[in-house]
Amino acid sequence: MRILSPASAKMSRSRTFGTGLFDVSLLALLSCIVAALAFPVGNAQNGKHVFETHGCQQCHGSQGQGLANAQTQESAPRIGPTRLSQAAFVGFVRHPIGKMPAYRNQDVSDAELADLYAFLQSLAPPTKAEVSSANATKGQQLFMSYGCYECHGNEGQGSTQTAGSRIGPIEIAFAPFVAYIRQPTAQMPPYTAKAVSDVDLADIYAFLLSRPHAAPAKSIQLLNQ
Repeated sequence: MRILSPASAKMSRSRTFGTGLFDVSLLALLSCIVAALAFPVGNAQNGKHVFETHGCQQCHGSQGQGLANAQTQESAPRIGPTRLSQAAFVGFVRHPIGKMPAYRNQDVSDAELADLYAFLQSLAPPTKAEVSSANATKGQQLFMSYGCYECHGNEGQGSTQTAGSRIGPIEIAFAPFVAYIRQPTAQMPPYTAKAVSDVDLADIYAFLLSRPHAAPAKSIQLLNQ
């Protein structure tokens, strides 16, 4: 029986611990290599075709910016660019949550998802616009200059003649508001970021947010005669 001195025992433990760290690091490196081989780099141009062919823009917008339904208050999230890793992205498409349908291998291949992921990652990130620093007075000027009043009224009160809905005071959050402006439903035309910047939309949003609520019907004397 060999008895190790305290110094030898300490050295032995250090070597064992160091070897363990090396094994863990090697395992992590191998995992990354396997992941890279399993999820190849896709083609962004092909990914755009996949995006449009499978109708992703119907819920997420043509630039993956996310869309909101002002009537149902439901919205699809921004996915361009996505914050998910490629592996997590593929996993979510195969097994989504919420109302998104699942896409199996026979519906869209892993190669197509790699292209789709590359397309989403090639999209420009959203421009940051702070509503807290927005200018409601400037927003009113923009509301008029962009012609919003023609359908929604000078105060955003809506119009029965144009079928423009009441949008003042605005009842949805800023992000869904921007998403809806970018790709609306019904007869409203879309406004791209080149036409109206996010900063301008923040000012318009601040203006709409400052509009008074409609008076209740019981407080209007003419309606209660």
